[in-house]
Amino acid sequence: MTVRPQGLPWRSTDFRLLVAGQTVTQLGTDVTAIAFPLIAVLLLHATPWQLGVLVAVQNGAFLLLGVPAGVWLDRRRLRPVLITTDLVRCAALVAVTVTAALGRLTLPLLIAAAAVMAAMRVLFDIGHQSYLPRLLHRADLLRGNCTLETVRSSGQVAGPSLGGWLTHLVGATNTLLVDAVSFLISAACLARIRAREPAPRPPARAGTAHEAREGLSHVLRDPVLRAIAATSALVNLLFTAASALIILFLVDTVGVSPGAAGVLLSAAPAAALLGAVTAGRLARRIGLARTIWLSAVASSPFNLLVPLTGCGWGLAFFVVGLLGSGAGQVVYGIAQTTYRQATVPARLQCRVNATMRFLVMGALPLGGLLGGALGELIGIRSTLLVIGAGLTLAPVPLLLSPLRHGQDVAVPGPPSDPPLRTAATPTASAGRRSTRRAGPGASGSGTTCRARRVAGRGPGATGVGAPGRPGPGWSPHPRRPLTRRRGVGRDPGGRRP
Repeated sequence: MTVRPQGLPWRSTDFRLLVAGQTVTQLGTDVTAIAFPLIAVLLLHATPWQLGVLVAVQNGAFLLLGVPAGVWLDRRRLRPVLITTDLVRCAALVAVTVTAALGRLTLPLLIAAAAVMAAMRVLFDIGHQSYLPRLLHRADLLRGNCTLETVRSSGQVAGPSLGGWLTHLVGATNTLLVDAVSFLISAACLARIRAREPAPRPPARAGTAHEAREGLSHVLRDPVLRAIAATSALVNLLFTAASALIILFLVDTVGVSPGAAGVLLSAAPAAALLGAVTAGRLARRIGLARTIWLSAVASSPFNLLVPLTGCGWGLAFFVVGLLGSGAGQVVYGIAQTTYRQATVPARLQCRVNATMRFLVMGALPLGGLLGGALGELIGIRSTLLVIGAGLTLAPVPLLLSPLRHGQDVAVPGPPSDPPLRTAATPTASAGRRSTRRAGPGASGSGTTCRARRVAGRGPGATGVGAPGRPGPGWSPHPRRPLTRRRGVGRDPGGRRP
């Protein structure tokens, strides 16, 4: 495996290529998200039921394919898979455009193309998130995730508007060619990446089902991952319930025009962009573990402002609520993604990412049903108030997890990775007094007792316990020195201080 230098991610040509490909892909994907429904409505005259089937196909792929895709991806090098998914999506969009130009496009063909696009997106999203730790040093994962989230948020801001403008200018089907070109550019960028991946592991004899259960059991056994999964699933459930009613709330209950409602809702991607920009600075200031639970706790009460929205100046409640909750959730998402990438073993990365997405995305269909049912029973404004209260309580699993007791995360790594520099890592000029002779298997350079505790998981580990084997030189009694030179650590009388 290629040794990844520690430093700013932008110094890496491979990372710049990854970001460039992700930028054009994200922009094209957001264009397609609006182009497919427009083709179904304007060109094929789809009924509401048919449109619902199309949207369900686009959004339901993670529930059906997420976990098996994680198992399959863990057995392969990820870069060739990412390139293939881009090329397949490009071919699917070109096929839709050509059949439409020939007058042969039908709704079943459009739905089939949407299914192919959704399946490729599952493979790409899981693989892309798992590929970043293979490209960057662990110390650079936070900056890398912030950069990619900024790209994603910018695409959410510009993509729908660009899609609507292109549809008006060149037609809905021709707009798909723009997205096809974006996937082609992304594949070219990925093909130019030179970082070598480790050889894929051979398939386990126990089979796919056993490997899928291994990813799920890893999430359920780890108290931090379990808390993150519970909080994320609950937040997604309630956010989806609110999203099902928010347009109706603004137009019917508050009484704003559809155009004004669109302007108000544009605060959501702006909040995501704000969160992506500030997440890295916040995590570096207060630590990654504290950022995870603090961002969730601090942003959740903003959701209680949305039901207070009224006409005139009362619209400020909606904007502030959306900005506060949206920015906080993006900070939370970046921090917990970085935690998973840094602590989950490489052989389980894809399966754990797929399991987390399955648990979180599985809440989406239930959220829409919950929002509609509560809206009918107690009214829209009351439903949003109940949802806001639920979102305020959603971070409780994080507060009960080990994250609450750690400022930062101890990140053990494989022996092939270069060591992270910490405040406890001695320098050449530190002198022998700052080092202690390590046990068998230790590296040549001495490390302090605290640095040795950080290197491995055990009774002396600091921060949040991360999965992994104890590092070299780890002692079961970290406060007891392995050797003690005469006179070191004692006063002149021979007594310990």
